[in-house]
Amino acid sequence: MKQTGVVRKIDELGRIVLPKEIRRNLGIKDGENLEIFVDENGVYLQKYSKILDLKKLGDVLVTEIGDCLGINAIIVDRDKVVSASVKNYDNNLSSEIDHLMNEREEYASKQEESFLGLTGYFLMKPIIVSTDCLGMIILMKDKAFDGWENKFLKFLTMLFVRKIEL
Repeated sequence: MKQTGVVRKIDELGRIVLPKEIRRNLGIKDGENLEIFVDENGVYLQKYSKILDLKKLGDVLVTEIGDCLGINAIIVDRDKVVSASVKNYDNNLSSEIDHLMNEREEYASKQEESFLGLTGYFLMKPIIVSTDCLGMIILMKDKAFDGWENKFLKFLTMLFVRKIEL
């Protein structure tokens, strides 16, 4: 664990302020959830991802989509790739993907493009629960999508939303 040298007083409601510099360095945005861990030595905070809680489900889904349909599937939370049927991807989300999640927009490639260090045709749909965008499901293949994949992606996204809401 790295010492920051920052000391903060707890107010009468038990709150502390995380300095802006630390939030920026860790990529913690206003309104994001933090998970609290404790042990005998202290209290620890970590960014919380509902999508990461569903990693096992995501791993099974992306593998089956790849094996059965021949389409690469990638599930991302707000910060990184959580599950992927394709290897050698770049785990850093691009500003374009971040923008799509912030604006809650769907995306479909009209030509071959590159995202996450991968090149192909992409379909992307945000995972929105209670007005919050928690991540995105991305389908990718080496030729243009036929059309049925849009309905499949909508179904897949709703499956994740329902599982999160349970």
